[in-house]
Amino acid sequence: MMTITPLILVVVAIFSYVFVYFFSKVINPQASKKYVTLASISFTILVVILFSMFLVFFSELAQINK
Repeated sequence: MMTITPLILVVVAIFSYVFVYFFSKVINPQASKKYVTLASISFTILVVILFSMFLVFFSELAQINK
């Protein structure tokens, strides 16, 4: 049975990418698209890794408290 975890991670990844891309363009409209995209992708990878660690931690915590 498939869990909802991959779907959650995809939604978090899309949100974090759009968030950084949008605010990079708001803060500096003349920023190079290459660097804004690179920053967005880097931030997205970091957020997905951290979010997946939190999901694993809380699922393990739920198993311990069962």
